[in-house]
Amino acid sequence: MMLLERINRCRGVEQNFNKTKYFFFKERWDSVIVYSSKAISHNTSKEILNFTYYMRGYSFMKKKLFKETQKEYSAVTIDFPLYNLIIRNLGGIALEQRKYKLAIHYFEKLNTLPKKNDSYLKKSSVIHDLGLCYFHLKEFEKAENYLLKGAALQKKENDTLLLISSYMDIANLYYEQYKDSQAIPYFEKAYALSQKIKKFEIKQNAALNMAVVEENRKDLTKAMLYRKEYDTWKDSVNNQNKIWAVAETEKNML
Repeated sequence: MMLLERINRCRGVEQNFNKTKYFFFKERWDSVIVYSSKAISHNTSKEILNFTYYMRGYSFMKKKLFKETQKEYSAVTIDFPLYNLIIRNLGGIALEQRKYKLAIHYFEKLNTLPKKNDSYLKKSSVIHDLGLCYFHLKEFEKAENYLLKGAALQKKENDTLLLISSYMDIANLYYEQYKDSQAIPYFEKAYALSQKIKKFEIKQNAALNMAVVEENRKDLTKAMLYRKEYDTWKDSVNNQNKIWAVAETEKNML
């Protein structure tokens, strides 16, 4: 059962909790924060409170307010059925804050879970993030092991978006060690896959990586072509962000 389905199954009669769920599904994080505060004040059910604190913490996380996220998550009891997702999110926050050893602590908890207990997790992404932590800690052998394992799982899952990112990270791992002959094929794989998706930012990053590769190869003609492609995708990302900003402003005015 998917995350949103599990949340939707938690039913309450109190209107603020129902509004919290509604705005959570709509990804209206500010509204979730407002109504979850009211729901917490008007509910005593442990199940409803756990789901409310989870949605509230998740909304703070989406707004990059990590201290608030950690505060809300600390109020969730350990028997909460989605508690492993809280561990996952705390690990992601630690990784983003460059607290790599703390992130490893969280991710290792999830990596050792029995298979029946990780149905809500994207296990391949946990393994990948473990690899990233070791990469940043300069523990390259461990990083390689986890990044390759994560990519292999993502390939089986046909998860193109995650696989592209994994290929880029593997390439950067080898590039960091001056192993260009191992790095370049992964940059090329990432670029080839990026042609099959519609995510402009990923296309932009893949093209930029190939531009750098060709510059280092002294093939300035190819490098220039990739740079032009990079600029095209960069403009597309900027235009898309402007459209989203206008849409968000109009939505908040409703």
